[in-house]
Amino acid sequence: MTHSFWQKRPSKKMTATLLFFVVLATIFLFRRPIAIKSIEHFTQPHDVSITCLHFSFNWQLNINLKQACITSPIGTIEVHDAIWQPWSNILNIQQIKVKHLAQLPAVTKTDNESLGEQQKNNLDLPGWLPKLGISSLKVDSYELLQPLHLSVNTISSNKLSITGDVNADVKISPNVLVANITWRISDLVKWIPQVHTLTQDNAELLKELTFDESAINSRLTFDGEILSADSSLDIASRFYISNCPIDAVFVGNILVDVNVSSLDLSVDLTQLSNDISLVNCPLLLDYFAQDDMPQLSFVFPQIIAINKTHIKLPTLQIVDKGNTHRSVVLNDVNYKTTGELEVSYKIVLKQPIKTKQITADMFDLQAQGTLSTHLSAQATELPVSFKITNDNNRLVVKNVKMDTLLIGNLSSEFSFHDTQTKQLQMKGVVNSSTIKIGELKLAKTSSDFSLSGASFNDLQLSVDNQLFNTVHPELNIQKITNHIDVNIKQLEALSFSGNSTVTKLLTQNINFMPINMTHTGQASLANMTLSSQHDVSLENNFMVQLTHQQAEVKLQINQQNVSRLQKLISQLQDALLIKEGNLSANIELTLPQKTEPLIAKGKANFLGLSAKYQDYVLKNITYQTPLTFDSAGFQLAESTLRIDSIDAGVMIQQLEATVFAQNSVFRLEQVQGEIFNGKFLLGGLWLDGREQQFNINIQNIDLAQVIALQKQPGISITGNINGDIPLIIGKQGIRIDNGRVSSLTGGKLSIIGNPSFDSIKVQQPELALLENLDFTQLKSNVKFTPDGWVFFDFAIKGNNPDKKQSVNFNYTHQENIFTLLESIRLVKSVENKIEQKITQGDKK
Repeated sequence: MTHSFWQKRPSKKMTATLLFFVVLATIFLFRRPIAIKSIEHFTQPHDVSITCLHFSFNWQLNINLKQACITSPIGTIEVHDAIWQPWSNILNIQQIKVKHLAQLPAVTKTDNESLGEQQKNNLDLPGWLPKLGISSLKVDSYELLQPLHLSVNTISSNKLSITGDVNADVKISPNVLVANITWRISDLVKWIPQVHTLTQDNAELLKELTFDESAINSRLTFDGEILSADSSLDIASRFYISNCPIDAVFVGNILVDVNVSSLDLSVDLTQLSNDISLVNCPLLLDYFAQDDMPQLSFVFPQIIAINKTHIKLPTLQIVDKGNTHRSVVLNDVNYKTTGELEVSYKIVLKQPIKTKQITADMFDLQAQGTLSTHLSAQATELPVSFKITNDNNRLVVKNVKMDTLLIGNLSSEFSFHDTQTKQLQMKGVVNSSTIKIGELKLAKTSSDFSLSGASFNDLQLSVDNQLFNTVHPELNIQKITNHIDVNIKQLEALSFSGNSTVTKLLTQNINFMPINMTHTGQASLANMTLSSQHDVSLENNFMVQLTHQQAEVKLQINQQNVSRLQKLISQLQDALLIKEGNLSANIELTLPQKTEPLIAKGKANFLGLSAKYQDYVLKNITYQTPLTFDSAGFQLAESTLRIDSIDAGVMIQQLEATVFAQNSVFRLEQVQGEIFNGKFLLGGLWLDGREQQFNINIQNIDLAQVIALQKQPGISITGNINGDIPLIIGKQGIRIDNGRVSSLTGGKLSIIGNPSFDSIKVQQPELALLENLDFTQLKSNVKFTPDGWVFFDFAIKGNNPDKKQSVNFNYTHQENIFTLLESIRLVKSVENKIEQKITQGDKK
C-alpha cells in the first residue's frame, strides 16, 4: 500500500499550485531585500541606494509602507506611513521629507550622453497613475532659505492640487504636464537666497519691490524635453536711487522656455509693457522741466537666447514716451559667461532744454558705434578695458543759458580709437561761439581733447584750449591759449599740470606784454577738495605766484626789481621812470559764498625804490604796510613811508610820513622832512582831493639857500627862519593866507655888485644901508595863490656897521614859484645833459 503511494506521481496542477505558494511565501518572507535590490538595480545609473524599507501586505494585497529611506548623491527622501490600494489604484502618503544636498555632479561622457538621450525623450506617462494624496511634503534644499511645506491631493482623474507654501493645480496627460501656479515677488525674497541677498544689498533701491504682494500667475508646461513658463504680471512698484524715487509699472506676459537636457533658455519679453517714470525724482528737476521729465520704456522686440556660454539679445530699445526724440537702441548684444561683451549702440537725444539751472533752444546728441569689453567678475567694478569701433559721435547745443552764462552755439565731435596697447583712447574737439558771462564776452573758443588709459582707474586727459577776442568793459584780450594735462585716479582723484599764454591784454588803456602762466594742482571728487598753484610771468620775467587751497587763495610776489615792470608803469604814468628798487607782497583771501563779502589781507614792501617823475627825482623810497581789501575798499593800518630825497628843484630830504587808509581813502599824518638845511612838519593831509586846510611848520630854514634859488649875484645872507604856513586846498588849487615866517636870532645881509640892486639904489640912495646889514629881526607875511604867485611883506630891523646907523626896512616881493622851480629844474637838466655828454666823451 505504501509502495503504491510513492510510486504515484503528483498532477501538474498540484505542482503548479504548490510552486506558486512556495514563490509567494518566498517573496513575502524576503520582500524587503528583494524590493531593495530591485529598486537599486533600476536606479543604478543615478547611484540610488535604499537605507531603510519597512512595508507589509494585507489579504487585499494593499501595500502598507511604514518607512522608506532613499539616498543619492544629490539628496535623500524619506517616506512615512504610505498605503497603496492596487484594486482602486489609490496611493495615500502621510509624510514625505525631501532633502536636496548638492547639484548634480559631473558625469562621464558616456553617462552624460546616455542621460542626454534619456532627457530628449518625450514625456510618456502611463495611463494608470494612482490617485495620489500626500498629507505632508517637506522639501529642504540648499537652494532655499527655508524648507517648503506642501500638501498634494488628487481632485480628478488627471488633476492634482498642491497647497501650502506654494499653491498650484497640475494637469497630467500622457505626453505633457501642465501646472498653474500663483506666486509673488515677496515669495522669491522669502525662499530664494540669491534674491534675498540682492534685496539686502540693495535695500534702499528695492525696499518697496521686496514686499510687493501683487499676484503673478504662471502657467508651466513640460513635455519631457521643454519646460515652458508663461507668467502674467501686473506690478506697480517704486525704486530708490540716491533719494530719487523711480516709479515702475510692468504689465503683460513673460514667456520662458527651458530645454532640460541642454539648459538652453529663450526669454520672450515682446508681450511685456513697462513704464519707468522719473516724474517724482527731485534730483532731475534741476535738469528737466516739470512737463518734460523722462517717461521711459524698455522694449524687447525679439526673443532673448541664453545658454551655458552666452546671452544673446538681438535688440533693446530704450524710448521716452514723452519725447520721441530721446532714445537709446542696443543691437546684437552678445554676452559670454567668460565676461566678454559686445553691443552695437545708437543714442539719439534731440530736444530743447528748459530747467531751473539751464535752458537751450536745442540739445542734439547723436552717437553710434560698437562696444567690446570684458566685464570684471565683480559686478561693482568697472570694465578693465573696452574698445569702441565704427563710432560717430556728435553734439550740438544752441543758445545755452545758465545763470549769467550765454553760449550761442556749442558743438563737439569725438571718437574712440583702437590702439596696439589695448588702451582706451578717445579724441575730440569742442567749439563754441558768441559766449557771454555777465559783462564778459568771447567771440569763440576751440578745444581739442584726448582721453586715454589702461582702465577707468587710471585715465589721462589732455586738453588744448583757445579763446579768441575776450571783451569786457574793463579789459580786452585778443587770444588765450591753454594746455592742460590731467591724471584721473579711481574716477575720484585727479592731478593736473599745464600752461597758458595771454596775448594782447588791454585794460585801462594799458597794453600788457604776453603773460605766461604755469599751473599745477590736485583735486578729490570724493571729498570735493581742490588745491592748485599758478606761476604768472609778466614782462621781463616778473613773477607772481597764486596758490589756491579750497576757498583759500594766496597771492605772493617774492622780492623783485620793480624796474622790470617799467613798460607797464610807463603806460600807467608815462612821466614815471623807475630806476631801481624791490617789491615784495603777500596777500591772502577767502573766496566768499554768494552772500558773503570778499576780504583780502596781506602786506606789501617797497625797498630802495628810486624813480623820476617828470623833473622830480625820488631816491630810496622804503615803505612796508599791512593791507586789507573788503567790500568797502582798501584798509591800510598805520605804516611809515620814508624817502631819502626828493629833488623838485628844491631838495627835500629825509621825508617821513605815517600812511593809513580807510575805505580806500588815504591820509598822511606826521609828515616831516628836511629842506634848506632846516625842517618842516605838518600834522595831517587827506589824499582824496577833498577841500582841507592844514599847517606847515618850518624850523631853522637856512636863508642863504632860499636866496640862492634866485641866482642873484653879489647877494648873500646868513641866518635861519621859523614859521607857520597854513595851506588851503580847494577846487581852485592850493593857496596860502596869513602865512608867517621870522628870524628871531638875526643874521647878516650883504649886497655887493648886484646890477639890479645898483640900478634901484640910484633912485633910492637909502637902500645903500642894506649893502652891509646886521639884522636882529626879519619877518614876513606870506601869501600864495593857485596860479603859483607868492607874495612876501618883509620887515627887517638891524644895524649897518659901516655907517653905524640902525635900519628899519619894509619890503614887498612877489615871485612865481612854478616858474622859478621850472627854471631851476631846466637849468639842472641842461647841466646834467652837458655833464653826461662830457662823461661819455671822456669814455671814448
